[in-house]
Amino acid sequence: MKPGHLVVSKVYSFFLSHNRKKQIERLIFWVAIFAFIVHFLLIILVSSGWFPSSMLGESLTLNPLRAIYTPFSVILLYEIYSLIYYLPKSITIYLGKQYEIITLILIRKIFDDLARLAEDGISIEFEDVKSLLFVFGSLLILLLLIFIYYRISGSKDVRVDDTQCGSRKEHIFFYSKKVLAILLMILFIFLFAESLLEVKNFTFSVEGITYMLKTINNTFFRTFFTALILTEVLLLLFTFNLSDQFSKVIRNSGFIISTILLKLSFDAEGIANIGIILTSVIFGVAILAIYRLFRKKLPDS
Repeated sequence: MKPGHLVVSKVYSFFLSHNRKKQIERLIFWVAIFAFIVHFLLIILVSSGWFPSSMLGESLTLNPLRAIYTPFSVILLYEIYSLIYYLPKSITIYLGKQYEIITLILIRKIFDDLARLAEDGISIEFEDVKSLLFVFGSLLILLLLIFIYYRISGSKDVRVDDTQCGSRKEHIFFYSKKVLAILLMILFIFLFAESLLEVKNFTFSVEGITYMLKTINNTFFRTFFTALILTEVLLLLFTFNLSDQFSKVIRNSGFIISTILLKLSFDAEGIANIGIILTSVIFGVAILAIYRLFRKKLPDS
């Protein structure tokens, strides 16, 4: 094995091996529980008068439901790691993980909205009910679309390691995806650290914790999804070296469009945000279904 390949293999194994994934799963599990308990206890202690009212932050009331926002933010970090993990193994699962991430962000927002409406002194208007019904309906549609996406994709595309590669070109393609996964992993760590440093005027309070998490989201996810778009463009170019099959070119091009739409959703709010997300996932499902039809009816396309 060449020195360069050996370095890539060692770095890849350190960050993205199966055993490392299991370790990170356990770590995320305990961190999510710890974060939830700390946030929840902070709310209880402040509301009970054990901590000074300054720990309340800018929020006028306290609601334990706000603590749910924190563990979901931790779980999102694992989903991003999982996305990177599956990049060399399966392009379809890699895109599916993007859909899972955007769904978790939506679910977390729902919890945040419910906590806001459940606060004392807040009267629920008819517009609030309509908004919740729209979001809940959109979430159910989104979950159904993701199920259909995975049902269409199956499990045949999962490549465990390069021993499953037949030709030299396939080895090069798999190696290239491992390099891209390592670069994404490094970027992930860098962006997360940078996002933490960019949180200004942070105070350890009920509102401060939520503010910090939302600030990290705004600076982190936009940049990371831009990196995913560039990664998929490179994958499309690498695919040309492996095969000029029309169906694969269309599939990978469609996945790029789907990721771009997800990136755009971060800059939209309300109905526009959910509409762009649904459009992205519908387009991804349609592209994958068409790709499967091409492979089934025209194997050499």
